[in-house]
Amino acid sequence: MATYLFYDTIRLNKSAGGVLNVSEVLLQSMRRSTDDQVQPISERHPRIYEAARRLGVSRFVLDTLLYNFHRVRAWLSGERAFSLFPNYFLPFSPFGRHADSIVVVHDLQYKAYPQYFTPTKRRWLDWNLARIAQSAADVVFISRSSQEDFERHFGRCERPAVIFNPVDAGVAAGTAPGADGTATQGGRYLIASYHYYPHKNFGGILKLFARMQREGLVDYLDITGNGAAEVQRMLAAETPALRASVRHRGLVSRDELFRLYRGATAFISLSTSEGFNLSAAEAATLGVPLLLSDIPVHRELFAGYALFIGSEACDLSEIARYLAHHQRTRPVWTHSRDCAPSAVAASYFTLKRSRASLAGAVQ
Repeated sequence: MATYLFYDTIRLNKSAGGVLNVSEVLLQSMRRSTDDQVQPISERHPRIYEAARRLGVSRFVLDTLLYNFHRVRAWLSGERAFSLFPNYFLPFSPFGRHADSIVVVHDLQYKAYPQYFTPTKRRWLDWNLARIAQSAADVVFISRSSQEDFERHFGRCERPAVIFNPVDAGVAAGTAPGADGTATQGGRYLIASYHYYPHKNFGGILKLFARMQREGLVDYLDITGNGAAEVQRMLAAETPALRASVRHRGLVSRDELFRLYRGATAFISLSTSEGFNLSAAEAATLGVPLLLSDIPVHRELFAGYALFIGSEACDLSEIARYLAHHQRTRPVWTHSRDCAPSAVAASYFTLKRSRASLAGAVQ
């Protein structure tokens, strides 16, 4: 039996958003394994973790110290131990090239939007990601598009793998919105369930929503997550009627989020850049129609299910036909099984099991 140390120190970053949710779902799914022991580092070292939280110690410093401690410990004890880092960072170590590690690379937003990152942060990310490319770690990309983006900047990794994010939508896949296509919130609405970031293109969403509302396709735009103040500033120049039609619900519980998905006329995301788009995957798992920007990762994940929109000036009759067809046929998202948490967890275990089997065959 192997031991997997899951570096859940991302919990120390309260603004991690969707990456934190992915990390939590992956951890819980992997812990159900009966063949391997999976333990979060926060439970392996609760006092150290709590002290780091209380004192504001960087999780990167904490990861580096604990990772090197466990590498030395494993060598001395003979324990078969692996380390999993769910968010970009591969700790510095003088002891080899991280062949005992798995690191997840989500996206390269700082390359697409450098103006929102300080020069110091960009240099640090460049240094860290270049180290990942040159390491012997299993590097997991959350989509083929994300891998291709990474390779354009840093070259091909020694051990790359594409494993989609785990999607825990709370209920069985294929559950569709209400039979009459109306929301449970008092009117038909689009759902935009993500935090306010530049690449999310809320301005484009608002323009398309306003057109759809005028044509009688929807009544409201519901937004969840952080960024209520930014949304209000964006709406300040709009008409009172349009402002009243946009409902920012803030941070909602998972149960409430799933209820909002299932009552929506459609999920909308006009992002200009994504590594995966977890929110869209959650909605698709629940059978909700998707109105998505036409970017490579959306094509990779949602072709045959979503309607891809080139701009907010798209043909509204095409949207109306898509929504009607979706309501009539109730399609199932092709990748819902691939993204089931149990399937994703199994893929992560396969990374190291296949290496061990190969090493045994060579011996």
